[in-house]
Amino acid sequence: MRRPRTHREKLMLAGKSAGALITFAVTVGAFWIALVDRTPGPTIDEWRLKADNTCQRDLGEMQVSLHSALLQAAEVLRAVPHAGTRSPELAAVVTSMDEIASAFRAMSADFAEIPVPEGYDRRDIDGLLRDTRSFATAFTAISTVLVDYQVDQGPLQDQAAMTAMQTLSASTMPSWVAGARRLGLTECLAIMGTSPLGPATPTPARFTVGQQALVDRIDPRVLTGCVPAFSEENAKVIAAVNCAAVRHGPARNPLVMRFIDGKALKAWVAGLSKGLRSRGCARGDSSGAWNHEGKVTGTLVCKPGSKGSYLAVWTFDGEDVAVLAEAGDRPAIWTWWKNNAYLLTP
Repeated sequence: MRRPRTHREKLMLAGKSAGALITFAVTVGAFWIALVDRTPGPTIDEWRLKADNTCQRDLGEMQVSLHSALLQAAEVLRAVPHAGTRSPELAAVVTSMDEIASAFRAMSADFAEIPVPEGYDRRDIDGLLRDTRSFATAFTAISTVLVDYQVDQGPLQDQAAMTAMQTLSASTMPSWVAGARRLGLTECLAIMGTSPLGPATPTPARFTVGQQALVDRIDPRVLTGCVPAFSEENAKVIAAVNCAAVRHGPARNPLVMRFIDGKALKAWVAGLSKGLRSRGCARGDSSGAWNHEGKVTGTLVCKPGSKGSYLAVWTFDGEDVAVLAEAGDRPAIWTWWKNNAYLLTP
């Protein structure tokens, strides 16, 4: 038979119960205070507003230097000084170019400091940062050439500057504009649209029906700014376009082609694969199957290209589509390919 509790035991039990209740109340209260006081995370609308403000500030300052550079360059072109001649007019252009590069670097740094919402897909934001830095690099290259020209070292860097400018117009600018559009940066696009760098809304390319159908399937997060590649089309290739890579990697704009049927596609790939064995592109020259989400998607060929480049060619067998991209070396194109290979949308 259970012994009745004494008065002292009853008091002790009551004390424990009261302590437990107090502990529970304090815990709940602390949780509620922490919940109420917690600062909400940034939203994408807040990021977009701050990014547009960054463009208004940094690009607005850059345009003054760009207009100055254009006017100064016009004066220089009337009577270009000989190489090795120190020219006050060229020196003024160099100063303006350096200011433009500095403005783009500042804008890239300002973009990077804007908090990104937790869980938001950063690919477009990271692409915008990269392209903004590329603008700075291009204008620095021009400035360097103009300095070298005045000390009679121009020919050593001319090619680097031309390459930088070609990349700027053919890849960086379309990629930057496309990324800003996807992010909804209306103020940034408006400012760039009034810049002598070029229009924010380029003239649409005139695609054939087949080319347009192909472009509609290309993921704009991977390739953008596509233009017709009529010279690549023939009886076997019914549509071809060149597109700018959104992320750094390819040395030239990748080529996307649709073949008339699977037989024509396989015959073309077989010609590229001649003499190659399946060893995996990570190990060197190779031709073998590639997979996406555990399913064989097509053939991947890695081999040297022309003029010292290295090719990656891969197919989407169910779509009769092939893509050709190249970079300066195998590691560069292999790294880009791993992150961007599956570029056809459903």
